[in-house]
Amino acid sequence: MFAPMKAVTSDDGIVRELMPDIDRSLLRQNLKLSFEERARKHLRVLQMVEELRRAGKKLRQKNDGR
Repeated sequence: MFAPMKAVTSDDGIVRELMPDIDRSLLRQNLKLSFEERARKHLRVLQMVEELRRAGKKLRQKNDGR
């Protein structure tokens, strides 16, 4: 099935490279939410992604019919 993930340490070069790009305030803000709040937030994002996919598909179909 899935291979276990390797533990990431601060000694890893990729972690050091990406650290400046991580907004820790957003991580802290999300961790303050309950599981249910995070799940609802995740579902809203998934719904938005699905809507964007539908809109893109509709636009491509419209452009193909020219």
